[in-house]
Amino acid sequence: MTIVLKTLIHDRKARPVEYHGLSTFTKHGPPRFKGGFNPKGAQLWLSEIEKIFAVDCYEEHKVTYATYMLRGEAEDWWIFALQTLPATDDVISRDALKEKFLENYFLKDLWLEKAKEFLELKQGNIIIREYASKFNELMKFQPHYKKGENDEDICTQFENGLRANIQTIVGVLHITY
Repeated sequence: MTIVLKTLIHDRKARPVEYHGLSTFTKHGPPRFKGGFNPKGAQLWLSEIEKIFAVDCYEEHKVTYATYMLRGEAEDWWIFALQTLPATDDVISRDALKEKFLENYFLKDLWLEKAKEFLELKQGNIIIREYASKFNELMKFQPHYKKGENDEDICTQFENGLRANIQTIVGVLHITY
């Protein structure tokens, strides 16, 4: 009996940790990405993968798991891109993948267009909830406005985009950052 238990324990240890993590990762239903010109799809894919990473995934496995979900042209792109990315201890950082991925599937011109749209965003005739949603969606195109950093600048940018009558009310309230 002792020999059987030792064998079972040994066999469990023999399976790579990546295998257990990959099956857990895929249970979350990560989307696949096939590539092509699809900036919105690329953004959505990256966003959904990031959500899963936030729940349950070792940092050193994230790039492997994310790229496991690439198919077709995107998988071909990754095979080439993999050769160009720096690795530390054979691990490619998630930020390096993200940067290279967005560089390829979310063109710089489109990124700059969205960054400009963020800076020029005004509430206009939409309700505050829709304005806030659009503001949050576009904020990711401004690296200066990272969540948890520059809170005062973020609030100022948000307030400056509100309709004049609402800006007046917000000003009277003396909201602090």
